Amino acid sequence: MEPLLNFLYSLENTGNTFYNCFVEPILRLINLPPKDLTFGRESLPLRFYEEILHSEPYVHTERKIPFPFNGATDSFIYYQTWFLPTTKFQRNTDIFFVHGLNEYGGRFSEICTPYLEQGFRIIGLDLPGFGRSSGLHAHINDCNDLIEAVHEVINHVKNLNDKKRKVILYGGSMGGMIVLSYAIKYPDNFDAFSVYCPFIYLSSASRPSKFIEILARILIKTPLGRIPIAVAHSGKSNPLNYRGNLRCSTGLAIKVHAEWLRLNLENISKPFLVQHGLCDRVTRFEGSKELFDKAQTLENQKQILLYEDCEHDMFRDKGSKEKVVEDVINWLISMDMKL
Repeated sequence: MEPLLNFLYSLENTGNTFYNCFVEPILRLINLPPKDLTFGRESLPLRFYEEILHSEPYVHTERKIPFPFNGATDSFIYYQTWFLPTTKFQRNTDIFFVHGLNEYGGRFSEICTPYLEQGFRIIGLDLPGFGRSSGLHAHINDCNDLIEAVHEVINHVKNLNDKKRKVILYGGSMGGMIVLSYAIKYPDNFDAFSVYCPFIYLSSASRPSKFIEILARILIKTPLGRIPIAVAHSGKSNPLNYRGNLRCSTGLAIKVHAEWLRLNLENISKPFLVQHGLCDRVTRFEGSKELFDKAQTLENQKQILLYEDCEHDMFRDKGSKEKVVEDVINWLISMDMKL
């Protein structure tokens, strides 16, 4: 049965790749965009952990806001807001969660209950091309688009607020890279940030071969830049997670942006916490150390926590997840009191 399922999955991927690389770009050229701008993701059912936060006592809202992306002017960003009105202490602080590569904002609902119980309000956005936001799944041409998407959501939430609220950015892996970049580009639009396993340096175990990189540089100049070429599987049991190989344009966009980020870490000055597992096989913990050393944030306003035996997916690491969550919540509480 398993070989048959693998064959059918491979056949489905081949058909999707052909449509995405050849058919859909032509349809757009003749002004016939797909009817479903999320390529089927928007209509997928909620996961059980999302359903919990959609019911009492939690208060949940969801919104879509226009956002031009990858040349499409009809695209949009989807985001959700969660808070728990029954908790004893309501904080005047919004946590904006920025997800990593192949993920989506709604997946944070799997582990966000302790944050809500501490009185924080959480905003989970789906970056363009991910989750229930529009765009070909996991297709990025320029990471600056992701930074601008975060900016749009923050400003949209601020405009909806009855009163001014503190803003803390929160993200890991690629999401951590975007948060750090936002801290450089828009330092006056938020108050503090926390990142875990940020994509500053890619582990050699996760880097594609030199041949793949050269091939990707050639293909990115054509619609074939959409081709999934490098291994980067994630979350096969959840269709809202991207389950295919890394697309050419996406891989190069992240690589180029990480290089820019490394050159600009000294332009970070906001209070922050960075967490990293010493056994991370995706991003190198040396990048987090470099962030801590180069950032111009005052010494008493920055903190780095490194975890023995902890890997990349820190919040699902059986040995360390409780400690990781406890540490970041304690930091968030202390930061909320200082801001």
